Amino acid sequence: MVWLLIVLVVALAIGPILMLRPKPRERAVAALRAAARTAGLTVSVARVPHLSASAEDRVSAGGRDREPTIECASYRLLAPGGLEDAPQWTLYRSERENRYLAGWTMLTPPLRLPPQPERYWRRIAAIVETLPGGCLGVEASADGVAWMGQERMGDSSAETIVQGIREGLEAIRDLHREGLGRDA
Repeated sequence: MVWLLIVLVVALAIGPILMLRPKPRERAVAALRAAARTAGLTVSVARVPHLSASAEDRVSAGGRDREPTIECASYRLLAPGGLEDAPQWTLYRSERENRYLAGWTMLTPPLRLPPQPERYWRRIAAIVETLPGGCLGVEASADGVAWMGQERMGDSSAETIVQGIREGLEAIRDLHREGLGRDA
């Protein structure tokens, strides 16, 4: 009986300590965010609209409209000197109809598109379709470009995911810096 009491006391003492240890998913996300910061990306928490939310998620029981969102991470590549003259837009992965890119939609019209935007959107489509890690959204703004997603790694390493995100964001930023966003 004494041994049972000793085991119970030890379990009660060690249990909470073991509960504080990070889970494998938490460690993977921490490694991914650390790799992103090392690669020069700004990491923050973002919310993207949940475009495929059910009707119950869009309206409360009291009849009030809701704006369902998905909390995710945002990895931003800043553009020193800015991209004020470049196209500005935010794309969200969606099944909704979109005149610019299949599989993506916009909630607000893009700004500063080139006169003939078809070639520009083909180049953007080629970039965003290769973005790794559960990408839910991509934003091009005057201060840089951002990847928004759920930080899914699969079998890839944190460095591989971050490298893919950074390369995609650099490609968009470089497209805008070269003025191809305006002349495409």
